[in-house]
Amino acid sequence: MSQATVHFFLPAPALRHAVSTYYVLHIAGPDDVEDMFPPEWANIRLVLSGRWRVKILGQSVQPVAEATISGTQERGLVAYGTPGIGMGIGILPEGWVQLTGQPADAFANRLRPLSDAFGPHAGDLVPMLRALADGDGVVEALDRYLLDRLAPRPMAPTIVREAHAALVDAGNRSVEDWATCLTLSTRQLERLCLRYFGLRPMRLLRRQRFLRSLAAIRDVPPGSWGTLIDPHYVDQSHFIREFRYFLGMSPRRYFARPQPFMRQAGDRRKALLGSPVQGLHAPAATDDGSSDVVGRTV
Repeated sequence: MSQATVHFFLPAPALRHAVSTYYVLHIAGPDDVEDMFPPEWANIRLVLSGRWRVKILGQSVQPVAEATISGTQERGLVAYGTPGIGMGIGILPEGWVQLTGQPADAFANRLRPLSDAFGPHAGDLVPMLRALADGDGVVEALDRYLLDRLAPRPMAPTIVREAHAALVDAGNRSVEDWATCLTLSTRQLERLCLRYFGLRPMRLLRRQRFLRSLAAIRDVPPGSWGTLIDPHYVDQSHFIREFRYFLGMSPRRYFARPQPFMRQAGDRRKALLGSPVQGLHAPAATDDGSSDVVGRTV
């Protein structure tokens, strides 16, 4: 049986408004692995060795090239991998704007070549990383690569950070609440969300409610779920229907299935940033080198 090990690293402080984490995934052994990613923000996926395929729920299985980028994901993604090394870069909404300059809805729920967002020089990234042997070297190389890319580009409009912060605030439970918080009309909020986040406001709020509940119940037995799921759900049946939509199966089946690397990934992400899922990370408090997080790796 193959063994998977995943490590998370924080980017340099000057990148934390743009990048949530880096991760390095090692799979060693004779067997292929299969696991499921929950809905998340955009991610760069890099295959240093081995082969990967993914299935975004509701779509067909597709191969993963050496350097790809997935936009905002509304639903889960099943990944199938052979032994080898993979890497990822989690992109926050402000980072999407500054790093790509592309409309987010053109990449939402899709896996595309990294060159579609970063241009032809995206092909240089994997060979550079293959030449490095240790985590610290990889992190420093990614920091340099992304800082160089950000340097000539304007920051994202302030409204992107404000909208992201309001989205992760559990007090904003409706499109109207969210728009009012930002002093926008609902129509203005919809245009903003499609351009910068990739999905319509109601879909983002629905996804956020699910992710809050997923994070709350992942470490407790099924009998305790009723008191932990988001109160916006009418009842547990409502929550189970939503769970099936976002992850394609019931909560009991999901938590009973093997998780060769995502259980470990959630634990380590939570230890580093306070939440086991990327979609619950709030915008970074500062970009001046200060941080409430101690250390850069788990």
